[in-house]
Amino acid sequence: MTDWQHEAANRLELYASKREIELQDRLGNGFDGLVVRSSAGTALKALAFERLYLNERNVYLRLMEHKVDEVQGFAVPELIWADDQLWVIEMEIVSAPYVVDFAGAYIDLPPDYPEEVIEQWHADKLEQFGAEQWDIVQTVMAKFGAMGIYLADVKPGNITFAE
Repeated sequence: MTDWQHEAANRLELYASKREIELQDRLGNGFDGLVVRSSAGTALKALAFERLYLNERNVYLRLMEHKVDEVQGFAVPELIWADDQLWVIEMEIVSAPYVVDFAGAYIDLPPDYPEEVIEQWHADKLEQFGAEQWDIVQTVMAKFGAMGIYLADVKPGNITFAE
């Protein structure tokens, strides 16, 4: 485990203690966070950096404001609780198809990338998802965009189709 992952695991322990729940198995980890299942049947995510925590928290608040629990048939986890001191988000666990991981999202303003970067990104995503799924992913992204949420960390795993 890296230093930030150890620190995130410690914050998860503190959060679980405050909420009187237990940490169970790890559901995932990546560049921006560590996710574990709780004894309450929820997912707990500790973010590596405050900025990423605030991004993710603010997306969940925007989704709550719009009363969104699915987009184009893709489940979106419901926010259960957010701890601004520990940078931990507690959310519902969802089954595929779903959209998760909003730490890299932009709120209200889309990212301002050079055109050649956007073109390469689209080409990479087309390759990752395949043509049919990429068309659906772009529709999902547009629906989020209509709420002022601009998804940047788009990849299989964050947008997962049903088997």
